[in-house]
Amino acid sequence: MNDPGSAMADSPPGSLEPSDDDSIGSSWWNVVWILLPFLIFVILLATIAFLAS
Repeated sequence: MNDPGSAMADSPPGSLEPSDDDSIGSSWWNVVWILLPFLIFVILLATIAFLAS
C-alpha cells in the first residue's frame, strides 16, 4: 500500500536534494572504498613478509 514513488512525489523537490554535508560524506566514502582494497593488499603483503621471515 505504501508506495515510495508516491511519497517522493508528495514531498517538495528541495527535500530530495542532499545537503552539503551529505555530499561531502558520500564523496569521503567514495575515497574510502577506493583506498580500502589497496590498504588490505598492503596489510596482506606485510603479514606474508612477516610470516615468511
